[in-house]
Amino acid sequence: MAPAPASLTNSTQKPRDCPESSLRPVRSRSHKATRPQIVTREQLDMRTGAGKFFARMVAEIEHDLGGRDHLSTIQRSLIEGFVGAAITLHGLNVRLALGEAIDPGILSASISAMVRVASRLGLKRVPRDITPSVKDYVKHINEQEEADA
Repeated sequence: MAPAPASLTNSTQKPRDCPESSLRPVRSRSHKATRPQIVTREQLDMRTGAGKFFARMVAEIEHDLGGRDHLSTIQRSLIEGFVGAAITLHGLNVRLALGEAIDPGILSASISAMVRVASRLGLKRVPRDITPSVKDYVKHINEQEEADA
């Protein structure tokens, strides 16, 4: 690799075609860059109407899809995204019903996001498998035999 030009290696040297007033020393940052803090569902205030609505919708959709314990992490994230778009859509519809002006772009984007997520998750309920395992069935039979004896 070729060495860097002299004008780039030392920030205090003045390039030949640069006026004297434009030469400034490079300063180090006086603060560290911070990353935005991610807010999780557990950090939401579930006492608010929006928080309750969010939790209720997530629980209902998870139930429709066979229960939370049968869902992948991706499915759970998609459900939360769907509910977020649904809350946005709900708020826009209320504002529209009240006669307020709304941004049709946000309305259509919310609907489009919901349709895309719903197509991935599925629109039909998934029956929950309630068949007991062989171990549970044998245990149940043994308990019945002990009770009969």
